[in-house]
Amino acid sequence: MRKGIVTALGLGLLVAGGGVFHAEPKGRTRTFLLVKSDGGQLHRNFEEECPDGVEMTVEEGYLATKTPAERERLLKPENAREYANGWKNDYITGPGGENVCNNPKSFLNDPRHQPYHGVKGKTSYGMNLDGTTDGRKTANTCAHPKFTGVDGEQAVDNQLYRAVGCKKQAGVGEAEAGNKYLIEIRGLDDPKNDDHVDVGFYGTDDVPIQGSDGRTLPNQTLGITKNPRWRATVAGRVVDGVLTTDTIPALYFRWVMPTWGALGQAYEYEFYHARYRMSLQPDGTLKGMMAAYRPIENIFTVGRCCKGTASTANTNCASDHKTLVMMADGDPDAETGKCTTISSAMNFTAIPVFIAATDQSRR
Repeated sequence: MRKGIVTALGLGLLVAGGGVFHAEPKGRTRTFLLVKSDGGQLHRNFEEECPDGVEMTVEEGYLATKTPAERERLLKPENAREYANGWKNDYITGPGGENVCNNPKSFLNDPRHQPYHGVKGKTSYGMNLDGTTDGRKTANTCAHPKFTGVDGEQAVDNQLYRAVGCKKQAGVGEAEAGNKYLIEIRGLDDPKNDDHVDVGFYGTDDVPIQGSDGRTLPNQTLGITKNPRWRATVAGRVVDGVLTTDTIPALYFRWVMPTWGALGQAYEYEFYHARYRMSLQPDGTLKGMMAAYRPIENIFTVGRCCKGTASTANTNCASDHKTLVMMADGDPDAETGKCTTISSAMNFTAIPVFIAATDQSRR
């Protein structure tokens, strides 16, 4: 759990109507909308976490394949056209004309695109997902090193952070969430210690209302998605004000990319073997962490788009993919034994909302 999270649950208080605290009656239901999240990136001490510096971008990776004399020649103004064609076309095109971001698998054996150095620090956000103390190989995981959690928890898994935490594009801190979804806590009898609550996670087909400052407004009413794939319910318990869920085998959340038209409506995030820890804050928001395994092919969905992701955004999709394959630690393939998912963490903030009274989609 992120250090410094204060829990109003631990004080026996819950927000009712979005701003006034009242004593919590028996069996109350609280609903929230996730509005901010991050990718579990720490960056508390960059020099310690990334002693090799930031990972190379596409352009830097291209230059690294050249001799010093060739780099000097290419960077002269009169050779700008050749230089641009080199890193914006040749370097990001596979032997069969493959798009580096649309088909990064085809670059796995391409020596021009090196894997990242990765995070070398010992601390990370996350949870112990594999149940081991040393990251040894199990029937469901591949061998991997462990972190110490930000809150001191031992044997934390977050290989996604280890793989890409030193990228220039790595996010720092929470930002507006691209995948807004509802979190519903039902049957809360004791907000400090309750041995059983039900927690629902639901997508919504509604577009949340934003205020003039661009922030999503609390206490609005939203409906639950009609798509059963984007709904899940799990048991949980509250101990000292912290709600922890059981493991959720699979979670799917719709993720819309408006600029892609109809194609952009069909994407979704996938999370496997997910667990949540969360606490209600004095201001009525819900803060917490989700830890889960993510399929390699489902990470950085935008990066799977087109050459522009590499040539304009300078995202090294080939090195991204190669590093994720190397560091994946979950769900080994039955035939190859290579892991297909990678452990991850996400810190989040959710605001109080209501579910439409007539909505029976969660039942």
